[in-house]
Amino acid sequence: MPFARIVLFLVAVAGWAVLGFGGWIAWRGVVLYAGDAVLMGTGGGLMLGGLLVIALTVGALAQVATARDVAALRRLAEARPARAAAPPARAEAPAKLRPVPDAGRVEPRLKR
Repeated sequence: MPFARIVLFLVAVAGWAVLGFGGWIAWRGVVLYAGDAVLMGTGGGLMLGGLLVIALTVGALAQVATARDVAALRRLAEARPARAAAPPARAEAPAKLRPVPDAGRVEPRLKR
């Protein structure tokens, strides 16, 4: 697990770097080159790609954390001694709560 977290951290850092680099290129296109469409488009595309990498890395880190927690819970559950499952105790229902036997279906009278 530590290896996966380290790799995901490095990928997230690379995503932030791509985001910053794309922002720098887009800024150059807007400020230095009077709205150059090629630089703005390239920078914007790199920024979107960096955001995508960051978002996917956050999701992958959530999966790694969930897997770590589930593994810990499983180890705890398997280490616990087994106990016999006793059936739940049921008390007799009071008379007024017992089901009433069905009297059968009665057809309604039709009016003319």
